[in-house]
Amino acid sequence: MSNKKILIFISFLAFISLGLPDGLLGVAWPFISERLQVPLDQLGVLLVSFVAGYLSSSLSNSKIMEKVSLGMLLTLSCFLTGSSLFAFALIEHWFLLIIAAYFLGAGGGAIDTSINVFASANFSASVVNWLHAFYGIGATSGPLILTAFIIQGETWKAGYWTVGSVQVLLGILFFSTSKLWQHQDKSENSGPNASYKEVLKQTSVWISIMVFFIYTGTEIGIGQWLYSILIKSRDISEANGGFWVSAYWGSLTIGRILFGFILKKTSTHKVIYMAASGLILGTFIFYLDFHYLSSFASVLLIGLSCAPIFPSMIASVPNMFYSKEAGAIIGFQVSAAMIGGAVLPAISGFLSRYYSLELISLAFFIQAILLLVGYHWLSKKTKNK
Repeated sequence: MSNKKILIFISFLAFISLGLPDGLLGVAWPFISERLQVPLDQLGVLLVSFVAGYLSSSLSNSKIMEKVSLGMLLTLSCFLTGSSLFAFALIEHWFLLIIAAYFLGAGGGAIDTSINVFASANFSASVVNWLHAFYGIGATSGPLILTAFIIQGETWKAGYWTVGSVQVLLGILFFSTSKLWQHQDKSENSGPNASYKEVLKQTSVWISIMVFFIYTGTEIGIGQWLYSILIKSRDISEANGGFWVSAYWGSLTIGRILFGFILKKTSTHKVIYMAASGLILGTFIFYLDFHYLSSFASVLLIGLSCAPIFPSMIASVPNMFYSKEAGAIIGFQVSAAMIGGAVLPAISGFLSRYYSLELISLAFFIQAILLLVGYHWLSKKTKNK
C-alpha cells in the first residue's frame, strides 16, 4: 500500500473519530446536569465554550502549522480531545467542565482544519467527499455507543472513556506516521503562509466566508428544526418525524459517498452548482408542503443536495486561491461554518417565536438562494488556476 493510501485510510479514521464526540453530549447531558446539579438549559454554556475553543484553534491553524509539523499537531490534538473526554467522565465541578469543553473544542478544531487543509492540497475532491462522509458515520455512531452502554446497565461515563480512548489511540497512530504526513504534504513546499492581513484584503475571501456561513447554517438548521416543524406545524407523528430527521442525515452521508464517485467524472464547480440548485428546489418543495409524500421526498433531495457542497468547496480552495493562502482561508471557512451553524438556526428559532414555525422553512429556501448567488459570485471573483 502506498504512503498516500495509508494517509487516506488514517484520515478516514480521523474523521470518524472527530464525529464521535459530537454525538455524545446530547445523550449524556441529562445525566451530567443531574450529577452536577445544574439546569438543563446550561447546555448552551457548554456549547459556547466548545465553539470558543474550536474557533481559537481553527483560526490560528496556519500560524501553528508554521511552528509545529502536521503529524505532531494531529498527535497533540488527539491527546487533547482524549484527555478532555476523560475529564468529562471525572469532573465533579461545573466550572471545570466548562474548561474541559473549551479544550475539547480546541482539539477538534485543530484536527478538522488541519486535515481539511492537508486533504485539499493532497487528495482529490472525491476523497474529500468520502472524508466528510466518514465524519457522518462517527457522529451517528457516538450516540449509539453511549446508548448501548446505558442499555447494558453501564453509566454514561463508559461511553466517554471509550471514545476518549479511541482519540488517544488515534494520537498514537498519528505520532507513529508523523513522517509520512510531512513527506506527503504538498502545501509544506509552497513557502511561508500568507499573513491574515494579506488574505483578508481579498473580497473573494470574504465571499467564501459568507458562503460557508450560509451553507452550514442551512445544513445544521434543517437538522435542528426539521423535527419541530413536522411535529408541531404539520401534524406528523413523533415516530415518523424522527424517521424523517434520520432520513435527512442518512441521505446526506450516503450522498457524500455517491458524489465521491460522481466527482471522478466531473468538476467540483459543476457539482456545487448542481447541488446548490437541488437545494433550492428541495427547500422550495418543502416550504410549499403540497403533500406529506412530496415533503418527504424534498427532505431526501435536500440531504442529497447538501452532501457534496461543504467538502467540494474545501477541495476547491487550491483551485480558487494560491497555495500559500490555503491554510488561513480554510481556517476562516471552517470557523465561519461553525459560527453559521450556531447563529442561523438561533435566528430562525427567535423569528418562529414571534411568527410561526413555517417561517423557518421559508428561511431555508431564502438561504439556499443566497448560497447559490454567493457561490456564483465567488466563482467569478477567484482566479481558478
